[in-house]
Amino acid sequence: MLKKILIAIVVVVVVLLAAAFILPVVFKDNIKAAIDKELAKTLNADVVFDADKFSLTLFRNFPNITAEMRDFGILNREPFEGEVLFAAERLEVEVNLKDVLFGNQLRLKGITLVSPLINIMVLEDGRANYDITFPSDEIPETEEGGEFSFGIDHWKIINGDITYDDHSIPFLMKLSGVNHSGSGDFTQDIFDLKTSTTADTVTVKYDGIEYLTNKRATIDATISISEEYTKYTFKENSAKINDFAMSFDGWFKMNEHDYGMDISFSSPENSFKSLLSLVPGMYSESFNNIKTEGDLQFAGFVKGTYSETQMPAFSVNLDVTEAMFQYPDLPTPINNINLNMLVDNKDGNIDNTVIDVKKFHMDFGSNPFDARVLISKLYPTEVDANVKAKLNLAELSKMFPVEGLDMRGNYAIDLTAKGVYDSLKKTIPAINAVMSLANGYVKSSEFPLPLQDLKFNSSVKNASGRMAETFIAVNDFSMVMDGEKFSADMLIQNLEDITWDVKANGGVDLEKITKIFPVEGMTLAGKVKADLQTKGKMSDLEAERYDKLPTSGSASLREFSYAASDLPYSVTLSQADMSFDPRKIDLKQMDGTIGKSDFKVSGSVSNYMGYLFSPNQLLKGAVNFSSTLLDLNEFMTETEEPVEESAPYSVIPVPENIDFVLKSSIATVKMMDFNITNAKGDIIVKDGVANLSGLSFNLLGGAFTVNGAYNTKDIEHPKYDFALKIENMALAQAASGFTLVKTYAPVAGLMSGNFSTDFKLSGELLQDMMPNLKTVNGEGLVKVAQASLKESKLVSGITSLTKLDDTNEVTLKDVLMSASIKDGKLSVKPFNVKFGQYTTSVAGSTGLDGGINYNLKMDVPAGKLGTQLNSFVGQYTKGSTDPNAMIPVTIGLGGTFLDPKPQLLMSEQKQQVQEAVTTAVKQEAEKKATELVSGLLGAKSDTTKTDSTKTADPKQKAVEDGVKTIQNLLKKKKGN
Repeated sequence: MLKKILIAIVVVVVVLLAAAFILPVVFKDNIKAAIDKELAKTLNADVVFDADKFSLTLFRNFPNITAEMRDFGILNREPFEGEVLFAAERLEVEVNLKDVLFGNQLRLKGITLVSPLINIMVLEDGRANYDITFPSDEIPETEEGGEFSFGIDHWKIINGDITYDDHSIPFLMKLSGVNHSGSGDFTQDIFDLKTSTTADTVTVKYDGIEYLTNKRATIDATISISEEYTKYTFKENSAKINDFAMSFDGWFKMNEHDYGMDISFSSPENSFKSLLSLVPGMYSESFNNIKTEGDLQFAGFVKGTYSETQMPAFSVNLDVTEAMFQYPDLPTPINNINLNMLVDNKDGNIDNTVIDVKKFHMDFGSNPFDARVLISKLYPTEVDANVKAKLNLAELSKMFPVEGLDMRGNYAIDLTAKGVYDSLKKTIPAINAVMSLANGYVKSSEFPLPLQDLKFNSSVKNASGRMAETFIAVNDFSMVMDGEKFSADMLIQNLEDITWDVKANGGVDLEKITKIFPVEGMTLAGKVKADLQTKGKMSDLEAERYDKLPTSGSASLREFSYAASDLPYSVTLSQADMSFDPRKIDLKQMDGTIGKSDFKVSGSVSNYMGYLFSPNQLLKGAVNFSSTLLDLNEFMTETEEPVEESAPYSVIPVPENIDFVLKSSIATVKMMDFNITNAKGDIIVKDGVANLSGLSFNLLGGAFTVNGAYNTKDIEHPKYDFALKIENMALAQAASGFTLVKTYAPVAGLMSGNFSTDFKLSGELLQDMMPNLKTVNGEGLVKVAQASLKESKLVSGITSLTKLDDTNEVTLKDVLMSASIKDGKLSVKPFNVKFGQYTTSVAGSTGLDGGINYNLKMDVPAGKLGTQLNSFVGQYTKGSTDPNAMIPVTIGLGGTFLDPKPQLLMSEQKQQVQEAVTTAVKQEAEKKATELVSGLLGAKSDTTKTDSTKTADPKQKAVEDGVKTIQNLLKKKKGN
């Protein structure tokens, strides 16, 4: 019997163990599907986890089944799309196994989060990223199934980071290194929530002010939760920030539209050292070695309602009596620390808050500090204060060490203030303050160079409380930074219409300044020396009465350089000297470089104060500018890529608030693909237009003179209007260098020889600074001294219509052609060229689309006519034309430059051939008639010589009559 019982027990154990291994595997998919189903029903967010990193086990928390998800996270949707609400290295959820197998509820028993990241955000309009459940009318339709029960026995957070960032308040709290455990049965109407929490660092910021910075916190609390999770009542609890401990009593309730509360708090300890641990820089590894004495009392309450329009009443009272502390390595302590402070608000109106520091005294060694402050109303702010101190900054920096900061010097202050500050009524408290610093020294780890020999004497006085009767004086200010001394005196009066009188003298090393105040992506160097004085009133400055702002002095700059990550070139100045008065700045000498370009500038600039302080003021000047190289391509691109990588050019804007005459002399200018040399002339910049006056330069082998305007008032449609004169420029160079020539006269690219022109051009520029060919208008004369064109399709096409010899070359000599550009077409009036030895008249036009339409007129010997022309002429000559007779021919040239289409113009040719044939017939008839007459006249002469003495013979008379008749006929023929 016993044996059977043992066998039965063994079988049961084996079955249970097998079930423990098998059940999680068998029901893994069911449980995961149940989780996915519940999440899809309720959450308007993306829940992500790797199914391969999802596991189940019975052994970790038997008899509950534990679901584990690694790399689990919740990602927000709009309006927080891309933000991580929650992420965890590992999430463990304990589920009641009985409910999974036999029930219709999914009941959570416990949750563990390992290395979670919790990021809670609230926008200014109150929308929160944790509000991820569907509203009741947006819940997606799903099949009705089981219910979800949030009955948690326990939960735990291990090494978490939590951020609460509420822009609607605004309030920020960051906790890192959070370890937390808690328990509570949320299925009950009333239950206790037990928690234990530690955080390695806590930072709290409210309305831009940090109240806690990287403090360590520990909280143990038992809180009773009731009234449907809306009321929280404090039971046993303690909280500690660094070494400062507090306890709470009372309750907090979340109502539908506001929050109710009645909470009191106090410090159970009365150690001054615990308060000292809250001072920045004090709570370090050596804090336990600090010697302290003194008593502390701290208590307060918050009671009432908090809403968008209401604050609860509150009070905080802090008393420190006869306290001291001393660092082990300091010979003297800070003694006689006494503080009595009350912050009190009785009605919840924040303006009625009272801050009363009745007494604050401490002795820094032998240097006392005393302060008393009463602010009886926040707005308008009613102040009654007095501060008096003499401080040794070297001792102070040791007593309150700030990492990386070293201070020295003797500072003194004596300040009294009493009255009302009201920004609307422009009143301030009556003030009498005197401050001074001697033998000052400041060095920070962030700033590699110290400020030495700092000293000043200053005072602030106002006896009436009227802002207009305020006097602020800073006398004998001076400092030395790396051997450079700077000194200044300043007097400011009348805060309603600020009146100033400032004198400054000294030098500044810009490179050292940028090391002290670094700017990301920028390097700056140079030594500035200045001696200046300025006086004035803000009303005169705003009214642009610059003649009432006497400013004078001199300044120099040496070895200046500037470079920035968003600027494709650097700027240097080897030297710059200037002097100035209220009217103008005289630039005595300025030598430098911008990128590859160098420059020298001298001259004067006027109305500089108006230009600096008013956006609509005009900066005037007359400046001499010279350069050996000016590379404009560096200023014609907005991309950060180097120009060498073919960055696109862009329009060079002309400032509209500059009136400048720039007398220039530049050896070489680079602009796009052009190299311009020997540029001289005046550039007058005014109202967003650059007028060029007598600007001469050499380009592409030609000598240019330009007068006209470049206008960028409409930066999207910049315009130009130039009178252009070019002398002795190669035709081929013009075609390759100028878009206008390449478009309208591409044949120039095949020609040898030079040309000159006097041409007017106007139109718009594209954004890449190239001309918009659709807008070009122009007219002028083009002179070609001598040029030739060989082996062109244009020539071969024309000669194919004739049998002319030596016509594969077209020559031009002393040609003066008149041309115009309008409506996208270049038109040329008739001019003569030579096809071989045959003079040809050319006229016509070239279109923007590349189409050509030209007429060529030439006289061709009849024997050199082509087949088509011979056949045509034969209709009128019956084959009897003299082969040497000159026949006028008109040829039309259409098509394009690359594909010309020559053709005989028949309508005009018919008339020309008829005239030519008629002339030839007349010439032939006259020839034969002349021969006949000559024969007849010859016979008459012989008869006369042989018988001159005889009486006229009747036959002779008949011959004479015949001759006359023939002569008359010939006259009639000629008349016809």
